[in-house]
Amino acid sequence: MDTIQYKLETPRFADNGLLYIAIATTANMKYYLLLIAIFLSTASQAQETTGEPEPAQQTAIEPETEEQARKHEVSLDVITALVFPAFNPRYEYLLNTHSSVGAELSIYFIDEESEIAEYETFNFTAFYRQYLFDRGDLGAKGFYAEGFMKYYTFEDEVIIFIGGGPMDNITDTFSDLALGVGIGWKWVNSAGFVIDINLGLGRDLGIGDESPSLDRDFAARGGVNFGWRF
Repeated sequence: MDTIQYKLETPRFADNGLLYIAIATTANMKYYLLLIAIFLSTASQAQETTGEPEPAQQTAIEPETEEQARKHEVSLDVITALVFPAFNPRYEYLLNTHSSVGAELSIYFIDEESEIAEYETFNFTAFYRQYLFDRGDLGAKGFYAEGFMKYYTFEDEVIIFIGGGPMDNITDTFSDLALGVGIGWKWVNSAGFVIDINLGLGRDLGIGDESPSLDRDFAARGGVNFGWRF
């Protein structure tokens, strides 16, 4: 009796399936490893960027120009000097581009018989100015308003009586103090040359010597000054 032998063989598709699974698994692992490498590289670069200290931000400060560094100003009232004559120097110090303080001295070279002596023979004026418009880099020029205090002296004739009639006429000096306001306009070029025109009016305070014949309530102020800023 012949014996029939059967040979069991593993199906071919099993080997192919395992090979396909192995290949797919290897491809997925490469993909995941690539993603991990990209992530680690990005994280490393971010760490280096955040780890570096940022340079301190400094506000740029523009250096002061030569014109802006000029704070002092001297001038002379040329109109008063020519008309009376008189010596009228003025000094002004610039606090900033919009304000200043200063002082002015006036000495009149006139004789006792001049009518000008009844108005004024000497004055000293202190003032504060506010420049109302920004006139560029130079500043402290253009239209301004000021407040001032003025001490001044003037002369007047005094008649001395003895008994029932006049004896003699003598000239005496009187003084007063005034507070007032004024306006003006100033031109300044880049070299520092200055032209200043101003006019003001003050109220006498009546705290000085009163003249027996002159009733003074106001004191004027004004001039045309030529000078230099440095």
